[in-house]
Amino acid sequence: MPDENRIDRRQFAESLAIGSGAIAALIGSSLSLNADDKPAEEAKEAPAVPPRPSEEVLLLTCLMQRYPSEHFGEAAIQGIFRDLRGDLARGRILSEFPLENSDEPCFEFRAFRAQP
Repeated sequence: MPDENRIDRRQFAESLAIGSGAIAALIGSSLSLNADDKPAEEAKEAPAVPPRPSEEVLLLTCLMQRYPSEHFGEAAIQGIFRDLRGDLARGRILSEFPLENSDEPCFEFRAFRAQP
C-alpha cells in the first residue's frame, strides 16, 4: 500500500530547515521592530544570532508541514500547541525522576477462573 504523503529523510530535513528558517525570520523581524525603538548603542549590543525557537514551535511547524490540512484553523492550531507544550512539560518532569537499574514495572498476573 503506497503512501503518497510519505517523505524520505532528505525531504524531511529540507522541510524542517525551511520551517526553522521561516520561524527564525519571523522572530528576527520582530526583534528588528523592537530594536528600532531602542537607542543605537543598545541595538548594537543585541546578539547577531536570533534566539532558537522553542521545541513546541519547532514540533508544531514540523507537524503542519508533514500533515497539511484545511482543518487546521486557528483554534485547532492553538489546541495542538497547548497539547505539545503539556506533553513536553510532562516529559521533562518524568526525565528528572531518577531510576535505578533494578527499577522495573510491577507486572502481576492472576488468572481468574469463572465459576460455572
